[in-house]
Amino acid sequence: MIAITKHQQVWLKRIFWSILLLLIAYYLYRAFYYRFIKEGLGPTFWNKQFWFSLHIATAVPIILIGPLQFWDWFRKRYMKWHRLLGKIYVVGALFGGITALYLAITIQFPESVIPLTLSSALWLLTTASAWITIKRKNVQAHRLFMIRSYTLALSFIFVRILNDLVEKHNFLSFIPNSEVKAATYEWGSWVVPLLVVEFFFAWLPSIRQMKVKKLYPVKRTETVES
Repeated sequence: MIAITKHQQVWLKRIFWSILLLLIAYYLYRAFYYRFIKEGLGPTFWNKQFWFSLHIATAVPIILIGPLQFWDWFRKRYMKWHRLLGKIYVVGALFGGITALYLAITIQFPESVIPLTLSSALWLLTTASAWITIKRKNVQAHRLFMIRSYTLALSFIFVRILNDLVEKHNFLSFIPNSEVKAATYEWGSWVVPLLVVEFFFAWLPSIRQMKVKKLYPVKRTETVES
């Protein structure tokens, strides 16, 4: 296995977060442009546009909070702020997840109901698990659940980007049916990132720690009585 130095790890993290921040910025531009400029909020207050706007208002802050919460330098020097932002994240994820769940259940495209509903439900579940584990002082489990929670929060960004790739750049052109194509990128927007997270943060560490077990037990030396 290729060994990576600490210096290389630092640069890989910087590149990763830089790309992620660019994707977040693109999503914010697309979301605000579509909802507030192109389509608008709709003729009445209590319509689906209201729920979408509420979802953005609660989900956007926690998406922006995420990088700070995973920044080791910030967490070690400003633990009080880390805890406060963590509480804001949990509350935001609660409302963001509930609004996302409502939007997923009531979406007018049947092929989108199951993947979006499952991603919203898992987002709520992993966030609740992160809160429970830190209350029980299980820092390692808390960290893993927060990574999963934030990955699922980002899935709403990934699904918008994949939608743009399909609509504007003919992504998934090998799938002729538009409903199947939509369902494919909606499943992939959260299943693939979550599998990547599980591989690097759960499976790979477990594989490295595995010890080779002997196939046969050690034979005991038997004493022969005379």
